[in-house]
Amino acid sequence: MQPVGELLPEDEPLTLPPSTSVFDACVHMRESRVGAVLINDGEGLPEGVFTERDLMTRVVAAGRDARRTTLEEVMTRDIYFARADMPSSEVRREMQRRHIRHAPVVDSDDKLLAMLSLRDLLRADLHETRQEVKAITQYIQGGFEGPEAS
Repeated sequence: MQPVGELLPEDEPLTLPPSTSVFDACVHMRESRVGAVLINDGEGLPEGVFTERDLMTRVVAAGRDARRTTLEEVMTRDIYFARADMPSSEVRREMQRRHIRHAPVVDSDDKLLAMLSLRDLLRADLHETRQEVKAITQYIQGGFEGPEAS
């Protein structure tokens, strides 16, 4: 299984300050076509993440005004960080265990590299499975040609 550092999207992760309104964050998320934004005060690692799930559970279902509510009020503070050298299977298991769909990825110096989604991991799993099926198919087809081909 390949390390998550090889699966990272090329786009910079979307980061916004904690004072950003939920409404403005949603506009940025739509424009960037992402389901999560990192909340960063500009001094190091993100201090929170705001996701579509946070919007649904902490804003809409709670009856809050998205234009008056800031990200700081509704962001998820307990962030799971994946390291770029971690096996993708380990990161996928941890994300599933925590019931999360997005994880920021950092390098060995804790520098933020990208936001990884569960979709990125599933896409890599699908690619790997297709490669395995192709190899097995070639092996089986080659096996049938063996004795009769001589």
